[in-house]
Amino acid sequence: MAQLLLVEDERLLRWAVATRLTKAGHSVDEAPTLADAEEMLRKRRPELVLLDVSLPDGNGVDFLSDQRERLSESIVVVVTGSGNVQDAVRAMKLGAYDFLNKPVDQDELLRIVDRAIAARRDRLEVEGSRRARERQSQANVVAESPAMKRVLDMATTVAASAATTVLIEGETGVGKEVIARFIHLQSSRSTAPLMALNCAALPPHLVESELFGYEKGAFTDAKTSRKGLFELADGGTVVLDEVADVPPPLQAKLLRVLEERRLRRLGGSREISVDVRVLALGNRPLSKQVAAGEFREDLFYRLNVFPIAVPPLRERREDIIPLASNFVLQFSAACGKHFTRLAPDLQQRLLAHSWPGNVRELRNLIERAVILEEGPELAGVPFPHEDSHTPDDGIVPLDEVEFVMVQRAMTAARGNQSAAARLLRVSRDQLRYRLKRYREEGREVREVQAE
Repeated sequence: MAQLLLVEDERLLRWAVATRLTKAGHSVDEAPTLADAEEMLRKRRPELVLLDVSLPDGNGVDFLSDQRERLSESIVVVVTGSGNVQDAVRAMKLGAYDFLNKPVDQDELLRIVDRAIAARRDRLEVEGSRRARERQSQANVVAESPAMKRVLDMATTVAASAATTVLIEGETGVGKEVIARFIHLQSSRSTAPLMALNCAALPPHLVESELFGYEKGAFTDAKTSRKGLFELADGGTVVLDEVADVPPPLQAKLLRVLEERRLRRLGGSREISVDVRVLALGNRPLSKQVAAGEFREDLFYRLNVFPIAVPPLRERREDIIPLASNFVLQFSAACGKHFTRLAPDLQQRLLAHSWPGNVRELRNLIERAVILEEGPELAGVPFPHEDSHTPDDGIVPLDEVEFVMVQRAMTAARGNQSAAARLLRVSRDQLRYRLKRYREEGREVREVQAE
């Protein structure tokens, strides 16, 4: 019938209630203390909780307030001592469905339990319909091509599964973040937080504190304690973009969190349990980083439980015009303009272009065209670098020279940013800044294998 959690310290009463509920066909977990109840909530979420107010290690109503997130899909019925009306009222304000007075009448207990379970199912049905409508509107993924339809099928499958780690790989700008958001919105975790971190955007010493948080006094500027992304996303999803750039010393700690679902804040000694799904994103094959000795093999296998490869835009040309049309509508609304169509010539140029920067490059080009042109037809400005060369003297913009040099350095260093920075005689942070700017502009620095 239903999965119940009974939190009651009086042994005989707990036995009597559990026996009656079990005979009625329910499955009952018993917890004599709030600490036991919290541990059980970490393992599974019950459909209904019968919660005593006065327990040896605390007040049940305080527990209801503290555990509101874990109890978000559970119906709670509070059990109070006679005359303890204030606690019952406070519990109802916190979302409790009903309350029972001790001594517990067994027939009334069953009636309340049956009503509560029916109310929960009605609530979940309404909430499920609302979430479905919300997911449909938010997860706006264009998938006209067979290749992208396969990706969405895989994303839908893993979203509905119990898999806690997914590796999403693809070239820069293909839309890995969009697929990650789609998985989150399609999953049962969609109402919980989605937290993301670009592992290449921060200096290595800050990545740990961002992921795991820190305690007051952990370092000079730690004036207060702070939760990291894993704690903030408890019950939801953590997206690790450019996961290959997780500093080597931190990779072992990340593996431990993925394996044990427990972490310690920087400077802390207390173990903290977390329940998150990790979506790891990479713009170059992580297996190559493992082969080069730059990424832990055991962490790779842990992340690679369910791999998804997002194809580049040049391999899914059926998506180009629908994507462009969506971007036109998006940017037209933002700019207060009224474009209604793409010019035939522009469509041909869009389909013929190789899109080295993938969807991000297409998005940036359409945004630029919408800003510069007037409606109703979008003709399209010159593509990047179409007009960058002067007719006779071969001079190119300085920024283009820099881009070429960065690409050559990354090729010579086989994608290793530290080595490439040394070749260019700049700091790693300066190189990261340029790589980030190129990505935002839709230009991809590719690693070309030496012959």
